[in-house]
Amino acid sequence: MNSLTNGTGSWAEPAILDDVPPTSTAVVRHERVTLNDLGGLFDTAYPRVAAAASAVGNPPVGPAVSLYEGDPAATFSIEIGFPVASPFTDNEGVVGSTLPGGRVAVLTHLGPYETLPSAWNRLMQFLDERGLRPGSHYGEVYVTEPTPTADPATIRTDIFVWLE
Repeated sequence: MNSLTNGTGSWAEPAILDDVPPTSTAVVRHERVTLNDLGGLFDTAYPRVAAAASAVGNPPVGPAVSLYEGDPAATFSIEIGFPVASPFTDNEGVVGSTLPGGRVAVLTHLGPYETLPSAWNRLMQFLDERGLRPGSHYGEVYVTEPTPTADPATIRTDIFVWLE
């Protein structure tokens, strides 16, 4: 089985993972979001989720994640948080959720967040060329924690989409 959040896999080329297990998460969920809303949501969510998860003894066990559902060109819902070791009990507005299991297409992106759209286009083209249909859930694992001194060229983000 492959895990999306353990940071051990790396996919320089698009790949299909079969039988990905579900992963428990602690997240902040937002509805009716647009791409323009994202910057502020990420900056406030991660510290809040980490603190709430640690406070109940179920701290993050992997890198930051985001899970999207809906149309990225219009409005969508987003869950922003971390994987946790066991199902999370809601605390301080942070809720328990799950990254779904199943068949997932993945690609590792190295570079600044501003260039993620080209990686997404590459992954979607890979699916289209193989006649595969993306499902309604897609997401990102932020393997490299961004810091003010980090070289943007070395930031690693794994992108993924569940398949129908």
